[in-house]
Amino acid sequence: MTRESLAYRIGIVFYFIFGYLFIVLFSDLPRILFRSKKNIAGQIVVITGGAMGIGKQLAKKLCLEQNAKVVILDVNEAEGLKTEEEIVDLGGVAKFYKCDVSSDKQLEDVRSRIEADENFGVVDIVIANAAILKFGSVTELTNDDYILNSKVNYLGHIFTIKTFLGKMIEAKKGHIVSIGSICGHFGEASGSAYCSSKFAARGFLESLQAEIFDLELEKNIILTSIYPYFVNTPFLKNLQEPHSTFWDVIPPEVVANEITDSILYNRHSHFIPGSIKILCVYMKWMCTFGTIPIGRKVFNVSTKPKFLTEKTL
Repeated sequence: MTRESLAYRIGIVFYFIFGYLFIVLFSDLPRILFRSKKNIAGQIVVITGGAMGIGKQLAKKLCLEQNAKVVILDVNEAEGLKTEEEIVDLGGVAKFYKCDVSSDKQLEDVRSRIEADENFGVVDIVIANAAILKFGSVTELTNDDYILNSKVNYLGHIFTIKTFLGKMIEAKKGHIVSIGSICGHFGEASGSAYCSSKFAARGFLESLQAEIFDLELEKNIILTSIYPYFVNTPFLKNLQEPHSTFWDVIPPEVVANEITDSILYNRHSHFIPGSIKILCVYMKWMCTFGTIPIGRKVFNVSTKPKFLTEKTL
């Protein structure tokens, strides 16, 4: 293995320091201070896991308040059709397709049907929200539990994004939203299957962002990562009520509002609530092996499974 000369390494460090300060002060800061919301009226939005919970609230908000055309993908046909009907009855444009995101073939078939539908067309915004939850200790969870989590939460994430990414690159425009979790930043007891899948999904999106930079499309194809705390969705039916010292369970309507703002403002990432970013980002680099137990005690973010079964959003 080789590396650059010492002189080059010293020079590039100074280049980074001054470049970093310049970009933060004269690019990032003005963008944050003077940003404005974009208009997504008439745009085609696909939401996976859109039949219930966060996905359902997002579908309603984007369609009825932002006038987007929403396509709902979910394995739960009864709830998906119900959500579609509720939106259409209120004057929105929505369509439900039964789809298992762990199947790339089903996703490709749905994409073709959306593009062929005269009321829809090529997708502008993709919200990868579908997930399942398996909580339990490593010794309690089966290998199939880990496989299922990976298929839906990780591979389903990848398949969803890849299905629609090609057309976005061709058109040089689009928006991809990854609904992650604080579990993608911190592993916790009973969360080895779920947390690892969310870590993996976060890594995938960060790698994709690097590729978008290399294509010089970062201003045209926006990637947004959302990291909520526990949300009051059907997920929680499998768990004892989540508890922490500083944060309470969040209503899905609140999460949907913040995700919508993140889309309209083209945010790169957003934590819900915002204060939890302190734990997930700024506090984590301070951790040592010895301080982890006291940190867990202070923040006390914990929950336990009621029973071992999967439940979709």
